[in-house]
Amino acid sequence: MIPIRIKRYLLEIYFLQEAHGHATISGLAKVLKVTASAASKMAGKLKEDGYIYFQPYGTVTLTKPGNELGKKLFEDHLVLMELYQLIGVEDKLIRNMVSQVEMHMETEVIAKIKNFLKEYKKNA
Repeated sequence: MIPIRIKRYLLEIYFLQEAHGHATISGLAKVLKVTASAASKMAGKLKEDGYIYFQPYGTVTLTKPGNELGKKLFEDHLVLMELYQLIGVEDKLIRNMVSQVEMHMETEVIAKIKNFLKEYKKNA
């Protein structure tokens, strides 16, 4: 199982890479509310684990395995956002609420939610 901290970084790198083509340490530090030093240290670990390409003071991009995991985390994120919309959570609160729980949910639970949403739409 991948630690929550690593999932959080990979998802945010995925978001930044999709929006800007890459991430930066300062950008990661800002969105994750950590110091640049902490973000740089984690980037070193993610590079060591084969999830990112990273040179100190340079850009951060996902490797193929990192991108695959980032995409999966993003898809899970969208499933939870859809669920929160369905149950009536205010739009302005959804992203924050999803980000508080998404890293704690197992793939099996997300898959069941996805199937539930599919069935719900079919029967609605």
